[in-house]
Formats: sequence, structure tokens, C-alpha cells
Amino acid sequence: MAQTTVGCRLPHGLIITVGEVSVELKGTNSSLVIGGHGITEGVDKEFFDKWLSLNKDCAAVKAGLIFSHEKTNSVKAEAIEKKDNKNGFEGIDPAKPGPGIAPVDGKE
Repeated sequence: MAQTTVGCRLPHGLIITVGEVSVELKGTNSSLVIGGHGITEGVDKEFFDKWLSLNKDCAAVKAGLIFSHEKTNSVKAEAIEKKDNKNGFEGIDPAKPGPGIAPVDGKE
């Protein structure tokens, strides 16, 4: 059985399911994070390829937030290349909270 390593930039990871089989992908909340991506090793390649084909229109897949390679070093390299990609769950910068919103100076 061929295996693959999966990179996932979602902060909470993701449980992916095909039929009766589920696999939990590690996210940025895991202990092994490279370039802001959780790294999940030892995923059945046939299972992941099937899930990927069923979910090719998923926003996270289209944005490259979930990807795999057979070699772990290739996943780590791609994760580092994609370290600046945004997933939409980033924290708010208190100095620049958003358009039309002024930061509070903290003095009352």
C-alpha cells in the first residue's frame, strides 16, 4: 500500500472521509508545523487521491491549503514555499484591525 504525506494549513486540521474510512489531517494546531502547515504522514495514497478527486472544488483544495506528496521532504518544501498563503483564519493585527476600524489606544 503506497502512502503519502499531507500538508494542511487549516488551523484546526480536517477530518476527511471516503465511504466508511476517515483520516484526521493535522492542522496548524499540531506539534509538527512547517511553514504554517500541519504535516500528516502515512496517509493511504489511494484514499487521499480519491478524497481529493471528490473534493477538487473545495476552497481549501483550490487555494492549495491541502496538498500531498509521496515524499515528506517535498511536502515540507511546498509548505515553506506557501508560508505566506492566507487561509482566512489569521488573527487580527491590533495595529490595523480592519478597514474603517481604528485601534483603541488603551487610555481611558
